[in-house]
Amino acid sequence: MLIMDAGKVNKDVILTRTGCIWFLWLNIAYSLYLCLRYFFYDDLVPSLPPIFILSLLLMLFSCWNLLLTSQLIKQQLYLTRAVLMLCAVIYGVIWALILHQLYRATHDIEWVMVISLLVLFPAVIAFHLSLNVIAAFVLPIILTLFINIAVLNPLHVLFHLVAYTLALGVVLSCRNVMMEWVRKAEASEQQNARLIQKLTRLADHDPLTGLANKRYLREYFHARTAQIAAESQVYLIMIDVDHFKRYNDVYGHLKGDECLVKVARCISDSVRNESDLAVRFGGEEFAVLLLNATPEIASQVCERIKTTLEKRAIPHESSDTAEWVTLSQGAARWQPGMSLDSLITAADQQLYWSKNHGRNQFSFYSS
Repeated sequence: MLIMDAGKVNKDVILTRTGCIWFLWLNIAYSLYLCLRYFFYDDLVPSLPPIFILSLLLMLFSCWNLLLTSQLIKQQLYLTRAVLMLCAVIYGVIWALILHQLYRATHDIEWVMVISLLVLFPAVIAFHLSLNVIAAFVLPIILTLFINIAVLNPLHVLFHLVAYTLALGVVLSCRNVMMEWVRKAEASEQQNARLIQKLTRLADHDPLTGLANKRYLREYFHARTAQIAAESQVYLIMIDVDHFKRYNDVYGHLKGDECLVKVARCISDSVRNESDLAVRFGGEEFAVLLLNATPEIASQVCERIKTTLEKRAIPHESSDTAEWVTLSQGAARWQPGMSLDSLITAADQQLYWSKNHGRNQFSFYSS
């Protein structure tokens, strides 16, 4: 397989392609310089010198790769790592031949060494995320330079080998520096993502109970009701803890907070799935938004909330309703075009009916 679609690539491949584009433009610039150098510095001869031919080949190959890359970008496709390595080998071989011909033409090994470093340095930067691609490009060039130094230039062999090895080490070591930058950038990005997630949760959820807050209820309601069909049934259940002020007076506010956390857990455990939104509305008031529900389902959820809380049997000595904490509930059905405030008002009316008729029960408005 030569190409991949965008859904199968990781961030390394995307960043490597960005470096490849820069590398291709540099190769076009270098090859253009070498081609023009033939006309300005060398005597014109009937047959084109190998340097000119190789430089022209390098330019054409780079232009073709740029055009191919632009087409892949439009189609959101990526070359596989194996294809990148093959291209790197081809570039490495072409540059190795160019450097060899440059040395044969100039007999100036130090100038050829400098040119090779100018070629290697951008490659290390462009492919710093893939050591294999770097090796595929670098090895042909290094082998050619070492052979030219050792065989074709016996004078001062040791000096040139040591000098080139040191310079090469400096160039290749920049990859370690860049990888450290990448690691720090990724760590910072992950930390920022966690911070954003934490801040988003703080903005959308109640810090005491962990349930969604009124702000998120409003966003969720508008987003979901805009997507569902007009015939879909949506219910809002408003919930109030019975005689909660008395509970705080008797047990204290810390125990009151613990009670609210337990009530919130009972509510969240009683909803059907993640599409049902449990909300702390404020104080001792809670709410549940039911999507794609029916009157029977809404009644079942209300009954489950009531039963689950009864099983917890949270003591409430000052309650006139029962010996444990109880809830009053009121539910209303959403109608297409109905605002959230209107739905809350309708559910509140049913909640007040439950509170005025003995508490620890639920009432419905579904018309």
